[in-house]
Amino acid sequence: MKILLLKEKNKNQRVLLIPNDIKTLISKGAEIYIQPNYGSGLGYPDHEYVSAGATIKKNYMSDISSYHVICKIARISSKILKKLSPTQIVWNYANPINENKYLFQLLKYNTTMISIKSIQPTKEGSVFKVSEKLKGQLAVSVIGFYLSRYQKKGLGKVFGKIEDFNSNLFVIGGSNFAGKSLIKSALALGSNVVVFDYNESDLDKVKSNDEYKQLCKINDCTLSVFKYEYEKLFSMLRQADAVVCAANNPNEPTHTIFNEKMITSINKGAVFVDLASDYGFASQTESKQIKLSKAVFTTADVIHFNVGNVSHYYPKTFSSLISKINTELLQEILKNTFDLENSPVLANAVITYKGKITNPTIASSLYLEYTPLKRILSNQNKNSK
Repeated sequence: MKILLLKEKNKNQRVLLIPNDIKTLISKGAEIYIQPNYGSGLGYPDHEYVSAGATIKKNYMSDISSYHVICKIARISSKILKKLSPTQIVWNYANPINENKYLFQLLKYNTTMISIKSIQPTKEGSVFKVSEKLKGQLAVSVIGFYLSRYQKKGLGKVFGKIEDFNSNLFVIGGSNFAGKSLIKSALALGSNVVVFDYNESDLDKVKSNDEYKQLCKINDCTLSVFKYEYEKLFSMLRQADAVVCAANNPNEPTHTIFNEKMITSINKGAVFVDLASDYGFASQTESKQIKLSKAVFTTADVIHFNVGNVSHYYPKTFSSLISKINTELLQEILKNTFDLENSPVLANAVITYKGKITNPTIASSLYLEYTPLKRILSNQNKNSK
């Protein structure tokens, strides 16, 4: 199996595979080809990839049809998609649920696309879990920084406990992934934490978590949960020092949870962090994806922090984590020889296959037709007999 790794553009330094993991794939029978300077931005020079067994490929477009899997974090250009056959696999970190134009290009060119970001989060070590945990870490840093900046309209508070003073953290949709990072970090600092979610079973797991209980005991702080209810949330927001919204599923769009009235009820100088902006917006006061340099803005004197694609700002950590996961997943393709139906982990991550949308959640969220992958493959097998 021939795998082509395409370099990211502009300031995106992330990579899907680091040299050590390339050795593993090559030992399993893969051939790895990379663009020049593929990982140089992260301190992985070409000679390390070559030593691991990869081949540098300068003019990959001349034989683009010969590669079985074409890997890239960001969207693959239409120039490349035009030249691919439906039997080739586009291996992407991108998730078309929030990129309609890209989805329609994939359909137009009959592309088979696997979004590793869309692999169900029930799988241990999924890419979604890794990226969400990174978001949780970022949120803790952001909250602490902006809460303390009184002269820049912050509350002038320490995030956490000093003597008998506690600040409150409200984790929105915080029962999983990024929420776990936030809960643990906030309790470790001695903050009082309130978690709400739509899923009662997830909230039950928060209540019964022994690690959370121990942190509360050690730091003399509290953790409480409640199922989403507008009036109760509205009253909670009026006491909030920090509010965070996190996503729970990579294949579901984020709903607008907070209307403008709710945002304006939050303490002036409190911090609102939207970690779910890759999948839609949690608040009516947000209007577009915002770059890191413009991520902070205020509405009714509430400090907003909203930036999509957080992993972009932790390229070294993210690349090391995602490389390990990619190595395991690409071995699934090696093992199953492109028999995607018999690889339940990968089958769920196939977004488009031969001009059809095969991910039910993405199809329904965009009101488009969904065709089960099994049906396509079944019809394909019948026609071949």
